[in-house]
Amino acid sequence: MDDERGGDCRQIDTMKADDYEARILEPHEYSLWDDFAVQSPQGTIFHNSDYLQVVADSSSSKLRVYGCFKDDELVGGCSLFVKDRGRIVSHATSTGSLTPYGGFLLPDLDNANVRKSGLVQDGVISALCDSIQKDRYSAVTITNSPDLRDVRSCLWRGWEGRVAYTYYVDLDNFNLGNFSRDIKKNVKKAIKSGFYVENLRDAELHYDLTERVFQRQNLSAPFKKEFLIKLMGVIEKKVCGNMWVARDKSGETAASHIRIWDDKRVYALTAASDPVFRDSGANQFLFVSVLEKMQKAGFHQINMMHGNTQRLSYYAAGYNPTLVPYYSVTKRGFAYGMASAIYSAMRNYR
Repeated sequence: MDDERGGDCRQIDTMKADDYEARILEPHEYSLWDDFAVQSPQGTIFHNSDYLQVVADSSSSKLRVYGCFKDDELVGGCSLFVKDRGRIVSHATSTGSLTPYGGFLLPDLDNANVRKSGLVQDGVISALCDSIQKDRYSAVTITNSPDLRDVRSCLWRGWEGRVAYTYYVDLDNFNLGNFSRDIKKNVKKAIKSGFYVENLRDAELHYDLTERVFQRQNLSAPFKKEFLIKLMGVIEKKVCGNMWVARDKSGETAASHIRIWDDKRVYALTAASDPVFRDSGANQFLFVSVLEKMQKAGFHQINMMHGNTQRLSYYAAGYNPTLVPYYSVTKRGFAYGMASAIYSAMRNYR
């Protein structure tokens, strides 16, 4: 039976079912997952199992890594943090503290053969979706790496889709002259005032600055001190990141940036600055200084991790970056959907 697209639909579906099997990986298989994440075009440091475990522990969540196999070879996967809320309610998500995305990993596909690549991608993602849905989560949200540009396999299965944005700065052509007038002005101001940059590994100092930033807005810090200390331990162990601070002539810390990296790019993980030095230009000076260091280290681009709020987007645009979309998909269970509908109806009634 041929459909309008051509080909035997039943044959394709059978091939998918027979070729791929997905299941939750055991902890002793995480090294296999980590090796695959390094090789996958979508793999990032945020997929690394040590990184994921620290995030899971900090949020009292269970780490579940779904692997997809073909002939006993790992060919795809998806990591999730699962949080139980009562006996029958459990939410699963690929994001967490200082973990902007994770999501589906695929093998390196042959882009010269569009049909074959499409069948492999659809087969892997479909098998993973089947396995995830069998665990009957109340709601699942999978936010994917920007390197996964096609989530149609999920949309065709009834998942909801959403787009978000981040900014990349090209380090190959990095030049202060390409930045906005305000950025250049602030960098020059900081240099003239005698600010300097120092490499430092002090999670407590960074957290203290973060707290000050959010206290000024009457908000709590978005992560806990203990979590940042443990995460910095993983970063140091794997040599996949560093912390830099900007100090004034007296040695006072004005700003702190933590950057991490993988084989693909650098990520602006978290930044904080003392409100006292808000107009000093120290924060911009530190950012530009770290860009220079990353360029000299051989990295090609940095993900600024901004793009979804107007204020931060306006700030990030001053560095003349490229806007990059990334995609999330959500599947809600029947009970969750009913509860949401009732809650919405009650709000509208009021």
